[in-house]
Amino acid sequence: MKAKYFYYFVLTKVLFSQDIAYENFQKYVRSPNGTIFNINYHQDYFNKKSESSGRLYSNKTTYVYDNNIQYIKYQDGFITTINKINKQIIYDAVNEKDVTIFDVLIGKDHNVQIDDSIVEKSAIRIPFSIDEWGIRGSIWTNHINGSPKKITFNQGQDLKVEINIASIEVDGNFAPPSYDTSDFEVINLIE
Repeated sequence: MKAKYFYYFVLTKVLFSQDIAYENFQKYVRSPNGTIFNINYHQDYFNKKSESSGRLYSNKTTYVYDNNIQYIKYQDGFITTINKINKQIIYDAVNEKDVTIFDVLIGKDHNVQIDDSIVEKSAIRIPFSIDEWGIRGSIWTNHINGSPKKITFNQGQDLKVEINIASIEVDGNFAPPSYDTSDFEVINLIE
């Protein structure tokens, strides 16, 4: 009888902690005061490899990724992309059926399925899937505060992405860079 209660207690604790892992990750990424992530991005698309480094600025409502080639801002369902090389600025809206990496960050439950967390030696791994696009991935976070360490996702054998968090500035001043785009070509895809 005691074994049965012990098993129930352990199972409840494990399930509860699994729900908390993703919630802690979201709280960390969506800090109202802002967080700055220095990241290294690796992509393998049809065996063509590319790498870049940049900064991801995040707060409760806005995400900005900036590197020497591009600037991408996601806010309220709209994406602004500045291509610094081609001097173009693109405005686009995210359709309800579209799926972006931002869906994983903000937890759009209707697009992203979060699976049970797995406790590993140095992190908690939170598997996720986006079934509509055949994407499988994982988020590795700190055991204690939910800070991200790495995010990976794959779409079959054709697309593999790994985002490594090199360093984090917690509660940083949310002040992403701004650029003078007055002489940039404007492409507006918002319908």
